[in-house]
Amino acid sequence: MPSVLFIHGTGVRAPGYTASLDTVREGLAAVRPDVTVAGCDWGSALGSYLRADGASIPGYRPRKPMERPAAEDEERARWALLYLDPDAELALFALIERDSSPSFVPGAVSPGSKLWTRATALAESDGVRRAWEAAGLQELLAECLRGIQASLEFRRACDAARDDLDAGSLARLTGRSLVARALAGLPGGPGSVPVPGRDAMVDAVVEALGGEARGFASGLARALGASARLMERAGGSRFVVGRRDAISERSLGFSGDILSYLVRGEAVRAYVADLARELAPPVVLLGHSLGGIVAFDLLARGVRVDRAGDAAAAADAAPDARLDATADLAPCAAGPVAAKPSAGPSVARLITVGSQAPLLYELDALPSRPFGTGLPAGFPEWVNIYDPRDLLSFVGSDVFGPRVRDVEVDNGQPVSAAHSAYWANRHLYEVLAEVIPR
Repeated sequence: MPSVLFIHGTGVRAPGYTASLDTVREGLAAVRPDVTVAGCDWGSALGSYLRADGASIPGYRPRKPMERPAAEDEERARWALLYLDPDAELALFALIERDSSPSFVPGAVSPGSKLWTRATALAESDGVRRAWEAAGLQELLAECLRGIQASLEFRRACDAARDDLDAGSLARLTGRSLVARALAGLPGGPGSVPVPGRDAMVDAVVEALGGEARGFASGLARALGASARLMERAGGSRFVVGRRDAISERSLGFSGDILSYLVRGEAVRAYVADLARELAPPVVLLGHSLGGIVAFDLLARGVRVDRAGDAAAAADAAPDARLDATADLAPCAAGPVAAKPSAGPSVARLITVGSQAPLLYELDALPSRPFGTGLPAGFPEWVNIYDPRDLLSFVGSDVFGPRVRDVEVDNGQPVSAAHSAYWANRHLYEVLAEVIPR
């Protein structure tokens, strides 16, 4: 049975890693039940942290990190905006100029008031409960409902609804706001819930609120798109300064591990190598983000031949990479290193997901391979998976050559969430099912 060692990326810690590991196991079990997935939580053991509680950061107060909005298409941009501020679309809805003022009819209940009443009963909707349970977020429903009912923006939006078209649009905006409240606080990020599951949660809320419109009135749609794009462009001034503590916590979780790895990466690679040795062959290293760089460096530094002597000839006879953590501590050579074989298992394949290894190689910043040296002889088959909207993913075949197979996927998320959304993408597991050896 193949063994996969799942090596997480930068800024990941328990319990977030545990949730991601469970997701990967479930996803692979559905398409390759013969595969065993082992965990490698190097971040909790060896990752970076602020050793003086952020004393060097002006105005720093540790709290839950926020997502930065950035996107290329309007729908993704709207979700990026909602992950940052779940009330954003509701607030804009209340500000949209309408063609007519509401007419007063004695005894009549306005469309907005009807929607408000239905919203207070959403917890009793079987359809809503089923959709949220399917996404694994049923425990967050009550908290999110309390949040939206206490929202001043939601009250103003209900007051602004003039007719049934308004109410239908507001029903969908309410569903999006409710779901965004749940997703924004997830340990694995909003992209940890698949897009179909996210949309099913929204649709269930819309149905319970009595609204059927999937789209919006043209004026509202234009305003929502413009607002999302404006928010994307405006993120660099007062917004960032006013939230420096939250943004610092988010960015330091990302950059801190990278800086720590570049300075003291030997311990991380040795940790991974020790875990890999315990697995039954064939062994696959599955690395996300920085985890892919760790796996690459380990294999590039630790390539071993089956006997001392001519490295190239031995590599042809035994092309699998050997894990030797002690050899990893030695200075990097431009080519493969001839040495005694290690006792560890052979690595049959390297799979990187959302990896920066190709970029670092082109920048001549990879710890293990100077630019121009290419892949060492004996390096295992490498499959590199990327999403074009993940700005932290890069392609390897154009810099390393045809020994790297690049595979494009679409996580269906905006730029701000695409990097963390791979494990919620069904297509990813279809790719893994194909490339993991049998």
